[in-house]
Amino acid sequence: MNHSTLTPNFPHLLKEQAAHIAHIIGETEQRQARVVEPTPEAEAGWVQTVRDTARLNIEFRQACTPGYYNGEGRAGAEDGLFASLYGPGPVKFFELIREWRDGGMEGLEIR
Repeated sequence: MNHSTLTPNFPHLLKEQAAHIAHIIGETEQRQARVVEPTPEAEAGWVQTVRDTARLNIEFRQACTPGYYNGEGRAGAEDGLFASLYGPGPVKFFELIREWRDGGMEGLEIR
């Protein structure tokens, strides 16, 4: 599953993801840590968030021609590429991960 976002501006997506990863690596180095991993609760919470928000575009996916993006026309909650994407879109996703980083990265263990 992707559990990220999709945007027509792919270089922007790469820039945002690179900044996100670089921040986590920087925090890891600053703390002289060797392990970085989400807590089981944080991981489960994010999976649920993606599942809940992916449904925001279900009508669009069901109306599309069958293909990769909608699970070959099945377009249920678990089918196709969009079923594993953060539903509110890239702007909200980028804001969310920025706020998470700025707020102390709750749910991420760095040790």
